[in-house]
Amino acid sequence: MSRPSLRVGERLRPRVVLRSSVRNQSARLAVPLDLIVLHSTESHNRPGDSDLAGIAGWFDNPEAQASSHVIVDADGHSARCVPDERKAWTCAAYNSASLNIEQIGFAAQGRPAWRDSWRQLREVARWLARWSIRHGIPLRRGSVAGGAVTRAGVVSHSELGVEGGGHHDPGPYPVNRVLWLARLYRAALLARA
Repeated sequence: MSRPSLRVGERLRPRVVLRSSVRNQSARLAVPLDLIVLHSTESHNRPGDSDLAGIAGWFDNPEAQASSHVIVDADGHSARCVPDERKAWTCAAYNSASLNIEQIGFAAQGRPAWRDSWRQLREVARWLARWSIRHGIPLRRGSVAGGAVTRAGVVSHSELGVEGGGHHDPGPYPVNRVLWLARLYRAALLARA
């Protein structure tokens, strides 16, 4: 499969259609912010923004004990739930060191279905580019061990193991394709600065 490229006139920044400062968040510990974690919501994408609003509503429910910095749907739209400076409650021991993106979809849908959601993948790549510039997080595969980040970068929730909550999302996912796109967005954003 060929490497993706940017289209002429393509937007470079995320499209935030919903802002919802959720209650499930807290202050960060004084650790480096050097990890971006990719998740899947394990829910269906719905036309319009009702899916984003529903998940943001869940993240605002104290009983959920969960949240994320952003949510991205298959239409390539985002909901902003937790500011970068605050800790989202999404990956246990790695919460203070990470920024988190929930993607509407299922871990079981597999790599081809994720690739078919190209608007969503491009929106995720825009967030990666933005955070790389803003926080200096490298656009490469990260790694962790024993509750500590051993290589700054981007990881799937499943790569965090038990210390990250023991989740399996987002399943087989085109991380390298998204990283390639993120590098293109980053370069284009820096060229405009």
